[in-house]
Amino acid sequence: MNIQLDREILLTVLGRSQGVVDKRQPMAILTNVLLTAVTGELKIIATDLEVSLEQACPAKVKDAGQVAVSARKLFEIVRESSSDKITLKALDNKGLEVSYGRSDFKLLGIDPADHPGMPDSTAGAKNTEIISLPVAELSEMIRKTVFAVSTDDTRSNLAGVYLDKTDKGNGVRMVATDGHRLAVIERKLSSGAIGGGVILPRKGVSELAKLLVDQDGDVTITLTGSEAIATVGDCTISMRLVEGTFPDYKQVVPKDSPKVVTAERDELLQSLRRVSILSSERARGVKFTIKSGLVTVSANNPDIGEASEELVADYSGDDLEIGFNARYVIDVLGVLPEHARVELCLNDQMSPGVVRGDDRDYRYVVMPMRI
Repeated sequence: MNIQLDREILLTVLGRSQGVVDKRQPMAILTNVLLTAVTGELKIIATDLEVSLEQACPAKVKDAGQVAVSARKLFEIVRESSSDKITLKALDNKGLEVSYGRSDFKLLGIDPADHPGMPDSTAGAKNTEIISLPVAELSEMIRKTVFAVSTDDTRSNLAGVYLDKTDKGNGVRMVATDGHRLAVIERKLSSGAIGGGVILPRKGVSELAKLLVDQDGDVTITLTGSEAIATVGDCTISMRLVEGTFPDYKQVVPKDSPKVVTAERDELLQSLRRVSILSSERARGVKFTIKSGLVTVSANNPDIGEASEELVADYSGDDLEIGFNARYVIDVLGVLPEHARVELCLNDQMSPGVVRGDDRDYRYVVMPMRI
């Protein structure tokens, strides 16, 4: 292999690979990227066997070939380059020579035949579903749900976002929960339909979101028995589906929340950030005291002190006090548009609250806590 390519393009591609390659991976082979030079382009594959990413970038190919070298070291070498062009040349010992300007690096490699490459996910798959939707909408769906995914490794069925069909059948629903809060959003599909729900792993979804930045058009997602493969532009990401049964999330969303508090998103977010400074570092509990036209947000920590702040809100129901984990509310306000009006829909101090913005296809449910 002997090729030359643009530094900025190569750096972008290698940068995306860093999130896929597990730096703590005990299998050394999985810390490498597989580079394959073919006519007019360089293909780069990174995998940790759960999530796999294949990208292509244009290159001047003098000699085709294949090498596998450290993903992190190659990225760092290219990142520090001051030259616009990078030359990559395979060495006889399976290594790779990287050169630019007056600099020359020789990386040790592994046999490229030993690299697992991309999984053959569709081989033997009996049921394959293909859907597509706009890049911008999928990006928004991920952004508004992935933060609610459980980080508890013992609850594997919550360790991802649930992709499900909508009640009308012409759309897709994305759901995430950690048992304390739940985010659900719906969007229409450009084409295709989902038959049954699948759980996409948190890491795979997060890496997919990175690929969607600065992209346009549609994303195509292929669902097989055990894998989801998303294609956008010159990138293909494959992720192994999470095994297990996702909870019946429809039972969690309150059907009726008659007490609706409407406030400015920015004011509420800033108040919560300030008041939560004096909340318990473990529970992060804050109390909402709601009266006609006014909401008081307060926190009391016997070991540190107390804080309270008032803000004007539209509310005309009975007085109510309810406690929430401040971080859970801050998280959802952070993904809603700036300067928006938000609704906090409540029933009583023991029932979950629902946060909504202008987008009626997005709901966020948060469980109350005793303060």
